[in-house]
Amino acid sequence: MWQWIRSLPEDWQAGIEAPAITLPARDFSGIATVGMGGSAFGAEVVRAWSRPYLSIPWEIIRDYRLPAWVGRHTLVIAASYSGTTEETLEATEEALRRGAMVIGIASGGTLKAWGDTGRLHGFIPLPEGRPPRAAAPLSITVQFRLLEGLGLIPPIWREEGKALLPLLFSAKHPDSSALKALSERWQHHLIAIYAPPEYEPIALRARQQIQENAKHLAWHHTLPEMNHNEIVGLEYPDPLSSKVAFWLIEGSHTHPRNRIRMDFLENLLRERGLPYARWTAPPSPYLTELMWLFHAVDIFSVHLAERHGVDPTPVPIINSLKAHLAQQS
Repeated sequence: MWQWIRSLPEDWQAGIEAPAITLPARDFSGIATVGMGGSAFGAEVVRAWSRPYLSIPWEIIRDYRLPAWVGRHTLVIAASYSGTTEETLEATEEALRRGAMVIGIASGGTLKAWGDTGRLHGFIPLPEGRPPRAAAPLSITVQFRLLEGLGLIPPIWREEGKALLPLLFSAKHPDSSALKALSERWQHHLIAIYAPPEYEPIALRARQQIQENAKHLAWHHTLPEMNHNEIVGLEYPDPLSSKVAFWLIEGSHTHPRNRIRMDFLENLLRERGLPYARWTAPPSPYLTELMWLFHAVDIFSVHLAERHGVDPTPVPIINSLKAHLAQQS
């Protein structure tokens, strides 16, 4: 896994320097990304960044079924790194039946075959040979380029992306040693990750990477919503301090009221003696902060895998589940 984490600078630079992807446009009323796991993650970052610019809703669908609103005036992005994810393929077929404009993103499989035969309205290939979660940076820049080419977002994402390069091309992530130390302290704890909505993609990434790379249980929630429910649950089971560690993730684009909420939460955790860390991105353009934090949580997850003595790359339980599902077809 380290090789793909270390390739982020080159992957990112190639993506932001590549041209926009031009396709025949429609008058879209909405965007739907269909995908699962790491394949769907790229849409999380692009959607979060695009919120100030997009005038149409964008939903990420992790299921076999599509909502009723998906139809002829919907842009459907079918994202499956392997090209064989059954949930994504079923939802994609339904989108095609409804007349949606469907763009596939994959490295091979059925989705690529549909693209090669013209069944899709467009197909964007990804390089082969990675776990899907390690292809997320490629998927992020591909979807930026797609939306730019369709005229749905401005090209300024490229300038924000360029601001990240000096950080990425440094010898290592500036907090790599601290992330390794954090993995040592938290290796015997469940990990709860909290973030404001602007940084929820990173909380999700942290949860997914901790689970898949380190084979370690984690969950995430957002502020202010967790202030209306989960914050009350920070008492039991007792002693909570021996069971759960808390990771607070944010940046300079956090809503001011949510920063006050984050301060309150940090003080509460400190007063109760609960293990926590607060990770704040260096003040930068929004996309720069997102990807800086993206890099940090990836590094943490592999350090945690090393603490457990597990290989972060294979996911044998997922493979067993897929084999079981295939037997039931």
